[in-house]
Amino acid sequence: MKKSGPASEEISCDSLKAKAGEAKLNLVYFGAQEGPMFDSYMTAAKTDDKFIFYHAYGDCAAHWGASTNSVSVMRTFDASPVHYAGEATHEGITAFMEKNSVPKLIEFSEDYIEPIFGKGKTAIILFTNEKDTAYGKIWAEAANTL
Repeated sequence: MKKSGPASEEISCDSLKAKAGEAKLNLVYFGAQEGPMFDSYMTAAKTDDKFIFYHAYGDCAAHWGASTNSVSVMRTFDASPVHYAGEATHEGITAFMEKNSVPKLIEFSEDYIEPIFGKGKTAIILFTNEKDTAYGKIWAEAANTL
């Protein structure tokens, strides 16, 4: 459960880019504030504390390449936004959020212990003392392909 504050903040299309850039992980709902997708989105917003949640009206969706009455992950890493194409269920949305919450290629830190090892995700690990090498470029290409 969230600790305090509203589950989701209503936001204008004009301010969405700046607001979504403030946090590493954001989930945005585009559309009417009613119906199965909105209800499932709000359930996710009330139960997750890793994401920041925003909702905007449907006319903002096209600007972001999204559909009306849909959700998208906006993040400060990898490709963004990522649009949800599944069913309007809390379980589907939360699985989508989890899948898109970890970068494809990371410099390992304790922030990633739970999302990778705790969740049993498949990972390939390269140990190196050098950050910017040809290996890094090869690994980045492999991460995008896989």
